[in-house]
Amino acid sequence: MKNFFLNLTRIVEANPKVYFAIIFGIAFCLMLFIAEAVHIQKLAEAASTKDQSALREIIQPVASRYTWSRILAIAVMVFWSTMEYRKTKKQLGLK
Repeated sequence: MKNFFLNLTRIVEANPKVYFAIIFGIAFCLMLFIAEAVHIQKLAEAASTKDQSALREIIQPVASRYTWSRILAIAVMVFWSTMEYRKTKKQLGLK
């Protein structure tokens, strides 16, 4: 475990894109969350119904799309950071 953290430190020092990938993924997920909240609020106002089941039926497809978008953003972030990590690890000759 100690070697992992020492190697990780060396890798991040050599290639900060590993951190940028993670930060970008988290920031994008937060932006999607805020956009979802605003979108759902506007839909609820436009629907102007008191029926909770009807409102749920209106909101569910939109919420599902945002959920899948966040999952995709996380998957891209994991792939990008892993790719940068492995590339740098190979360049530094670490095991």
